Amino acid sequence: MKLLAISGSIRAGSYNRALLKAMSELSSSGTTVTVYDGLKDIPIYDPNVADNAIPVAVADLMLKIRASDGVIISTAEYIYGVPGILKNVLDWLVSSDVLILKPVSVSSISTSSLGGVRAHSALILILHTMNASVVVDGSIHVPSVYEKFDENRKLTDELTKQAIKVSLSAIEQAVDIAENQQASA
Repeated sequence: MKLLAISGSIRAGSYNRALLKAMSELSSSGTTVTVYDGLKDIPIYDPNVADNAIPVAVADLMLKIRASDGVIISTAEYIYGVPGILKNVLDWLVSSDVLILKPVSVSSISTSSLGGVRAHSALILILHTMNASVVVDGSIHVPSVYEKFDENRKLTDELTKQAIKVSLSAIEQAVDIAENQQASA
């Protein structure tokens, strides 16, 4: 099973990226979690361009999403919402069909004790609007990240590791269900 992981942060040393790396390391045998690294290459959404020619970086991301069985998005929370860079990517994807019925799990991570719940809720709403198959059971919040990662951004918190395993299991089950539904259609 192939899962594409997208970090909603381009910050050097991003905890979102660290969480996705931990997910990749904790994934079960037979499941590969690939962290997408091209967010900085996505240009600012322009509907005039989108109507005429999709930029190469956007087309590349769309191909990666299509080739994946499911998507994991980890978001930070900026001003109680989804970071602009992540929203920009979703703006490019909304007019395509790449996320329609695609199993997607959401994680949010924050230095605060709330774990980015407002951005998490906003992202789930956006993904539902895009007709993604949001795996609510696979979605997690990670609060107080300074207590859960070491200085090298290595996940050290056992409870968070267990939450990641539950999250990955939920998206794997959602992918299996989606594949069975497609096979029987």
